[in-house]
Amino acid sequence: MVQRYDVVVVGAGPAGLTAASEAARGGAKTLVLEMRAHVGGQTNPSAIVPLEMAAKLKGAEIARFGKIEIESVREKLTARAKLSLIDMAKLEKLLAAKAVENGAEIWINSPVTELLKEEKVLGVRAESGGWSEKVRSEIVIDATGAGGQWSGLFLRKFMGKEWQAERMAFTSEYLMANAEESIPRLIFTSYFAPGGHAWVYPAGKGFAFAGISGIRIHPDIALDEFLGKQAPPSLGAAIPLAAFRGQLPLQGPLAQTCGDGIMAVGGSAGHFYQLSGQGLCYALEGGKIAGKVAVEAITDGDVSQQRLSVYEREWKSEFGPDFEVGSLLHAALGVAQDRKMDELLRALKGSPAIQSAFLNVFFGSKLMVAVKKLMKKESVAQVFGRGTAAKVLALK
Repeated sequence: MVQRYDVVVVGAGPAGLTAASEAARGGAKTLVLEMRAHVGGQTNPSAIVPLEMAAKLKGAEIARFGKIEIESVREKLTARAKLSLIDMAKLEKLLAAKAVENGAEIWINSPVTELLKEEKVLGVRAESGGWSEKVRSEIVIDATGAGGQWSGLFLRKFMGKEWQAERMAFTSEYLMANAEESIPRLIFTSYFAPGGHAWVYPAGKGFAFAGISGIRIHPDIALDEFLGKQAPPSLGAAIPLAAFRGQLPLQGPLAQTCGDGIMAVGGSAGHFYQLSGQGLCYALEGGKIAGKVAVEAITDGDVSQQRLSVYEREWKSEFGPDFEVGSLLHAALGVAQDRKMDELLRALKGSPAIQSAFLNVFFGSKLMVAVKKLMKKESVAQVFGRGTAAKVLALK
């Protein structure tokens, strides 16, 4: 028996659940297929976001912070901040509950192995062990992320391509007990985290998240090496309770994110902010746009690439410039990373307004205003290069 739906969403992470919720709310018969035994994308267990974003994620907040410590190889800076730590597992459960409330179905333990295609995408095949089932739909929304063998359904199965291996960042994070950390820390070191950074986020009394992200690192050992050789004193007696591994492409968004009967959202579309690897806000906003466009296209009886390209135009208008900024800044810091981060922290000292602008730029908050304010400071522009500063200031 072939199951039939209006919209099939593959992947029950933030992007997929938001897309499903919006599609179901609009009246589409919607199904979410999740390969694992629980909802939740291939994400790290924590995310630190600006307070204004946290206000939209009620119920998933772990803690708020008024300060953050930033370290490079030779410099250290404590800056005022307005940040919130989000429990991703709790957020995903809340998003799943909202999707179901709006009328979506969710099937767990249902990995998708292939797309059903003729002249357009007609649905998917879900398969596990001896079980196999075809699910037909008007539109498939790929929200499988970019983190592993079963991810990137649109890129791999529809476009027949792969992510650029040389621009793939790997991440590793521990939930640690017996920690004594009180404020979040960002640590920049090319030795342990080339092209990325390490972090320690307090997660309630006695707990902390410690993680690392970088290009050309081995995710299974990079974090252990960092903690063993450069661990903050607050983690001296801490022990890991859970480990999380992932990867994210830093090449920027895919040039094409939709086709006849299919759209890619969140990590599957390459929606990661290259400077910090942040993707949550883009997953939520992109998922909402995709769900809305899916309902409109089905109502119009036209699910062609041309009709679905409304989705591309809307996400590019909403947050496309963020990826231009992220690409420019990440590339500028990729050469002589340690020296540049030392100089950048020196340039930030003594100026709370510029420190705030840098934090907004790093976390992707009020980005266009913040990055232009940051680049107008001559010592900061010198760190990134005057050519990069000029390109950033020219963006609209």
